[in-house]
Amino acid sequence: MGRFSRELKRLSFNQTKAFIMKLNKPFTDTFLQSLKPKAKEYTKHDGKESGLMIRVKPNKTKTFYFVYSFTGKYKKMSLGEYPTLSLIFAREMVKEYKGLIYRNIDPLAYRKTLQNPVEENKLTFSEMAEKWRDKRLKQGKFKAQTINESFRRVELHLFSKIGNLPIDEANLKTFEPALSPLKNSNTLYKINIAINQIFRMAEDEDLIVKNPFRKIHDEFTYIETKNHPTLAPEDLPRLFRVLQGADLKKPTSLLIEWQLLSILRSSEAVSIEWADIDWEAKALHIPAERMKGGKRPHSIPLSSQALNVLDQMRRYTGNRKYVFCSRIAPFNKPMNSGAANVALKRMGFKDLLVAHGLRSIASTYLHELDRFSSEAIELCLSHENRGKVRKAYDKSKKWKSRQAIMQCWGDYVEQCKLEAMKAG
Repeated sequence: MGRFSRELKRLSFNQTKAFIMKLNKPFTDTFLQSLKPKAKEYTKHDGKESGLMIRVKPNKTKTFYFVYSFTGKYKKMSLGEYPTLSLIFAREMVKEYKGLIYRNIDPLAYRKTLQNPVEENKLTFSEMAEKWRDKRLKQGKFKAQTINESFRRVELHLFSKIGNLPIDEANLKTFEPALSPLKNSNTLYKINIAINQIFRMAEDEDLIVKNPFRKIHDEFTYIETKNHPTLAPEDLPRLFRVLQGADLKKPTSLLIEWQLLSILRSSEAVSIEWADIDWEAKALHIPAERMKGGKRPHSIPLSSQALNVLDQMRRYTGNRKYVFCSRIAPFNKPMNSGAANVALKRMGFKDLLVAHGLRSIASTYLHELDRFSSEAIELCLSHENRGKVRKAYDKSKKWKSRQAIMQCWGDYVEQCKLEAMKAG
């Protein structure tokens, strides 16, 4: 956190407003008209009337908001869209609402009383979901079938458990009983997208103060889909060239390299603990409960390159439980399983390469070498052999062969990395 942010946090709400006013110029119609939409929504504060701000969304809408503190709580309420609502009238509304606060009346509660929204205040989750579906259908931006399928998914899995829950009581804790049976599923991923959209709409319409599900995806891991975008083994130097110049935190960069060298799935790669590593034997032992399916433990011979990545991570997380732990306090959770995917997108590999595709690069390279048995390669990839005879055959774990495979792969990765460095 920068010095500016630290100073701002020490200020009271009213002091903060005064400070912001000093930093911002007063609104003018010329200024408001000049505000252009960006990829992400952003806000500007009026330097003349404290509490007045405007939010510019990617869809070009510009909405006035009144932000204030009441009984120690930060609140905001929409005033209307510019230019339908003029700047002059927006300032008059803010002055009126400030008068209510002076009389110890919450402006938001007062407005809702005038609008007689008693029923709206008590909207249940199922009713809000229906409003969300109906609004999307009316907008016509997506196929009706897609919208109805998304709603039906929410209805089927959530309504019986939390459908009657008032939306102002919704949070991760109250939703947990309905979401927990869906953990590690792609269905959960789709439902969580819908939940976030539903409550974002509720926030936009001032039915709740803040969307409690903005970062819902950070709380869960999901199954990976098939046919993952990947690169040919000969294109691996390209990945390292981009990685060298990427604006990434060092642990994130090392995570990508670790996933490449360990050939682990994303959720498995981020969940390894320092206690899982046998430095003397140069091996990693992952218990069954942290492997896909949760049925079989998995051991990995560690190449010299993989050991080097782990050694570098000691400087960052050597005193933590997880090798790749969350960078957010209290640091008792692993990094999000989607961290590598997010980084790859930022690096320009969207639709070209995903984290799971790193496993495909290794698999393709090792099989095409024609030096190792397919059985040993599949064991490195933690692919289950279903035949009874093959299962018995694999009881040996083919450890020596796997050591040779993982070191061979590590050497190739290092070769590609050096090639990228030479290319500059």
